[in-house]
Amino acid sequence: MPQHPFAIVCDSTCDLPPEIISRLEVVCVPLSVEAGGKTYRDAADREAGLASLRRSHASARILRPGAEEFLAVYRRLMAEGYTNIATVCSSLPRTGTWAAAEEAIAQIDISGGLRLRTVDTGVASVGTGIVVERLAMAREQGVEFEEAVNLARSLAHEIRMLFIPEASSGFMRDAVPRKRSRLMVRATTLRLRLAGERTLFLLSHGEWTALARSTDLGDLCGRSAHAMSSVASSEGDLVYALLGAPGSKALRALKKPLDTNEFCSRRLGRGNASLAVLASIGADAVGVAFVPKEIYLRAGACGPLPEGLIPGRPDGPGDTGNEPQQ
Repeated sequence: MPQHPFAIVCDSTCDLPPEIISRLEVVCVPLSVEAGGKTYRDAADREAGLASLRRSHASARILRPGAEEFLAVYRRLMAEGYTNIATVCSSLPRTGTWAAAEEAIAQIDISGGLRLRTVDTGVASVGTGIVVERLAMAREQGVEFEEAVNLARSLAHEIRMLFIPEASSGFMRDAVPRKRSRLMVRATTLRLRLAGERTLFLLSHGEWTALARSTDLGDLCGRSAHAMSSVASSEGDLVYALLGAPGSKALRALKKPLDTNEFCSRRLGRGNASLAVLASIGADAVGVAFVPKEIYLRAGACGPLPEGLIPGRPDGPGDTGNEPQQ
């Protein structure tokens, strides 16, 4: 007999650490990264993979799971008695697995009341993690399968993510307009890296937009807080989750304006950036995913706020990573 009325599947780019994945009782399909001639799986080989990425990030290659890997997960869950399965992932070009999940579902005979649904978050990292956590909360609150999936889709539609990738990251190489020649792309990324110029992006609905460029990281982080303040002024209190390596200069630069903000918000915690995410945006990248608190609570059937995406893992002195921000 299944333990829950429906199963939840995600991929490792949700950036929830293994202990939270276990606590939420969801199934996580890992991505892998090839760097320095070796292949590293998210979570299982994180520390070794991270060290390799820092040495050879420019040549790192992200290996996404195919339909057969999702199919194996679905068949195992069906063998356990699940007839309702929801998959939360994204269709983003570099790290998205939504197409593979959909391809796997197309190979399954859904007669006999079997229901398999996907939620394309349109964002990445902790943005996807927020959707996974709220879907698990809706399940815990007794929300029926189709309604819970629709709530998750509505939440995903409202989540926005502000992030600042490394200038030399694969994402930045892809961000250079495609009409330019390969030589021009290389010249542009080299210029950005040598100048120390970084870019603030907004990601929403699967589309990214460059908002500002600067050699001053603090300025870009301040702009992030200002953008969130503008949203809060029109849409109400926010909840947010951070993306960044613990103790990094970039993370401290982002936390400072958020800790002294003039809008009401609640920090959910800090994500545990997966190798695939870091291979895309760089090990020193930083970001924040946010959504109006009212919409967040509604998606979890008004279940309680979590203690934190990574409770008990401080980002720095005096910081638990999960305290409320007023």
